[in-house]
Amino acid sequence: MIGIGVSAFAFLTVLFVMSGMNKSIESRIVALEPHLSLKKENNKSVSFLESHIIKDFFKEHKAKRISIYETQDVILRSMDGQFRGAIAQGFSRESLENFYYNLKELEKSKSNQRKEDINKKIENKDSVVSDQWMQMEAPAMNEIFIGVDLARALGVFEGDYVMVLQPESLLLAPGETPTFEKVQIKKIITTNLNDLDSQGVFYIRDLALNSLRTSLSRQVGIEVWLEDPFLAKSLKKAMVEKLETEPGWVVETWMDRNSALFYALKLEKLMIGIFLGLAGLISSFSIITVLALLISEKTRDIAMLRTLGLSQKKTIDIFIKMGMVISLVGLLIGAFAALFMGMYIERNPINILPDIYYDSSIPARVDYVLFVLVLVVSVVISFLGSYIPTRALERITPSQALRQKN
Repeated sequence: MIGIGVSAFAFLTVLFVMSGMNKSIESRIVALEPHLSLKKENNKSVSFLESHIIKDFFKEHKAKRISIYETQDVILRSMDGQFRGAIAQGFSRESLENFYYNLKELEKSKSNQRKEDINKKIENKDSVVSDQWMQMEAPAMNEIFIGVDLARALGVFEGDYVMVLQPESLLLAPGETPTFEKVQIKKIITTNLNDLDSQGVFYIRDLALNSLRTSLSRQVGIEVWLEDPFLAKSLKKAMVEKLETEPGWVVETWMDRNSALFYALKLEKLMIGIFLGLAGLISSFSIITVLALLISEKTRDIAMLRTLGLSQKKTIDIFIKMGMVISLVGLLIGAFAALFMGMYIERNPINILPDIYYDSSIPARVDYVLFVLVLVVSVVISFLGSYIPTRALERITPSQALRQKN
């Protein structure tokens, strides 16, 4: 009974915590990454995108925000001679302000004991750029934001200067001067997303990296933010159909960009669930051993009850009920203990982990469908574990059992 209860508790608690972790990662990605991005191959013209009919298409579908972005591979060099590769992303002033605001809201929700729905808070944010952002937070001419891990690798701090070079400048002949731009680090940001923290460089278009616009890796595109991020997949399908006559367009959703991460998380959850489920299965079938030993020890007693008029069917029912009671008591105690634990952690995340990627606390998300499914499957397994050993009672005849010696 104890083994069954502990197995059920461990199985459900771990899956609730993993579901909470996955949801936390998903919420962070949805808050910081555009829900849809479009770019046309070999196009580096911003004016082409601004005048394209695709922007009207998104307005018809009530997109929350549409803006032009640019991205390119760069090499950063600190004043101390440290080099690191990075991905520079240029946004409109409003888009970068929203990115920074979402990041601040994530930090606030992270510091609260009870996590709130970050997406609801972000939706209520006014799109007008705040005075604080304009005067203090926004990067000015030749100023950038960089990720915390990138800053740590370069050994730089806020206010330091770095040189930004095109990657192809490394292939220049000796004596040729590479194209570069000197910029100042306005802020070092922490997103808790590995790609952004270790490679991210963010700036406002037309205010920085203007001399690097001839870079071969530079691309421009349209980023779209939706009221419901989970509509991105259906909207992508409609968009691809609309752009069939214009080859060369690449359309990505936030799910496409992070598909490898989500697949790894699902696989991890599946494998851990399988191993814990097998451990619980072994504990559940231990009832077979208990009942088999009980039947072998009480053979003569069973025979005496049979001679007194107890039918074979009722004898089997007694042992099945006995096995079910032993199994279900442990199962229900463990399952409901896990449910209450999951509900508590869901409302009060445990902040005992160091600052590692994705979350510095232990979140949880109670899945009631999973809870009911585990209960149903466990009851079936408990019944089978109780029924299988009782089949030995069918081979017991009272006369033979009473003649046996103890």
